[in-house]
Parts: sequence; structure tokens; C-alpha cells
Amino acid sequence: MAVSTANPYGAVQLADGGTPRVITIKAVTNISGGYWVTGSGVCGASTVGSGADSFVSADIEGYAMTPDVTSSGVVGIALTDIASGAYGPCAQRGLFIMPVGSSTLLGSVSTGTPVSAFGVGGVVGSKTLAFDCRIGKALTHGGGAANDFVVVDLNI
Repeated sequence: MAVSTANPYGAVQLADGGTPRVITIKAVTNISGGYWVTGSGVCGASTVGSGADSFVSADIEGYAMTPDVTSSGVVGIALTDIASGAYGPCAQRGLFIMPVGSSTLLGSVSTGTPVSAFGVGGVVGSKTLAFDCRIGKALTHGGGAANDFVVVDLNI
């Protein structure tokens, strides 16, 4: 069975936990809504000084996470489609409906277990696998079938 790498509705937020955290990023490539965003900063030179006035939204650059990128680089989840070169919202906290890997690819995700981003779309997998960075906790159970979803308490 193929694993759905995206929620057909994009990033579906159920709640913000009372402490919403959404940042603005500049997309390096096209990013679909509901996909993991990775990357940060312009390579080669420091872009932020010691004062808050030195920071601008363009300082945080992002691109859609791919299978060859580990979840330690996750900046957040794109809330909308963001065109290359454009600015867009990226959530770091809240409750989201996320696709979960199949039993053959990532195994099931049980309620209450830590989850990590898998490098395709917005897929999550159990932290008990060989992932390197926890991005939140599963609030529902899922896995074992294609197009299966879980509610994740995102906390990056």
C-alpha cells in the first residue's frame, strides 16, 4: 500500500493549545500546505545581530522536507501553499491532523507516544523508530493502512 504523504485538506489545525506559535518564512522552493518545512537562515553568513531590529522575516528560509533530510531540521509545518520566493506562515505549536506512515513503512503510532517528522509531505512516525527529533505527541492512534491520520500535538 502506498502511504499518503499529504492531507488533501492541507494543514488542518484543530486548536492552538492556548499558545499559538506561527512564524513567517521565506520559501526557497515551492512548499505545499501541510508539508514539513526545514532549513533556516542564509548559509555562509550570520544574518541576525544582537538586537531585535536586526531580524527580518527573510532571515528564516525554508523548503519542503524530503526523505533525505532528517527531522532534526524541522522548522514547522506550512499552513498554506507557499510559492518559491514568497513569504508564508509556518506553525510550530498546535493540534494538527497529520498523515501517519503505513505499517510496512513506519509502523503504527499509538496514542500518547512521541512522534517525529518523516521526510515526505507531512507524514509522522513513531519516535521509537530511528528518527532523531521529536516534534510532538500523538493524541490518537493510527497506522497500518494507507491514508490513515492521527491528531498530533505539535511542539517544535
